Amino acid sequence: MIPKHVLSARKSGYLFIILGVCLYAFSDTIMKYFMPIYGVNQITFIRTISRFLPLLLFAIYKGINPLKSNKVGENIFRSVLASVATYMYMLAYRYASMIDVVVVGYSSAIFVIPLSVLILKEKLYAIDAWAVIIGFLGVLVAFRPGLGIFQLGTMFALMAAIMSALNQVIIRKLSSTENELTIIFYHHILLILISLTVGFRGFSPVILEHAVILFIGGFIGVLAQYSIIHALSISTSSSLASGTYTMLIPITILDYVVYNKIPDVFIIVGLSLIIIGSSLILKKRSEKIE
Repeated sequence: MIPKHVLSARKSGYLFIILGVCLYAFSDTIMKYFMPIYGVNQITFIRTISRFLPLLLFAIYKGINPLKSNKVGENIFRSVLASVATYMYMLAYRYASMIDVVVVGYSSAIFVIPLSVLILKEKLYAIDAWAVIIGFLGVLVAFRPGLGIFQLGTMFALMAAIMSALNQVIIRKLSSTENELTIIFYHHILLILISLTVGFRGFSPVILEHAVILFIGGFIGVLAQYSIIHALSISTSSSLASGTYTMLIPITILDYVVYNKIPDVFIIVGLSLIIIGSSLILKKRSEKIE
């Protein structure tokens, strides 16, 4: 029997993780759209700066020192891991369609479960295991036969998925003692330094209209990141794993609206399974809380 207060926190965390991945869908769509124009390094830099500036202003306004940490080493390690995962996802979007990247990349949920149990010693409840299984079945169906898993873009996405799973587990561990702003701040500083070092010479002038849209996309992205980190701070990473699958829903819609890519029967069936899995877990928790 799961305690009532634990179920309540898990439900709130699940809703925040869904909000986060849906916001990420909009942010990633904007970044992918401009990637052929400005390249991976420049888009990564603009994306990170547009997230970092609101965080910096918020920290100044609140009088918070976001670099103050009890676990500097772990924050730096997580930042390296997250930065590499970010580049893997950006490269995946560069070489593959959004829907293919999400289908492969967000299989990270299946890796979160064993990592959470092994590293964080979290207890795995049946309801969470079933949610991941149903969601993963949806991903497998959406992946569809003949996709070509060994394409360059999907291989980048798979590597990103594994690193993202470990990243989520580390965030969960850090969130017990670290400020959410601190966790985000370290990652952004490192990513700015990496993108400047690696690609500064290849940067090209950015059209004002493009800059505005990209900054909006970056701001949406930081809201997404905060939502996910907040979710991990109030619930267990294993109980939130299946929520990441829901990103397939807005991505499918955006892929159709922006790139006129019509979802096939495999995508529709996969989406249905993901929606069913997510609805069941939220309904079950609501019933037990009430």
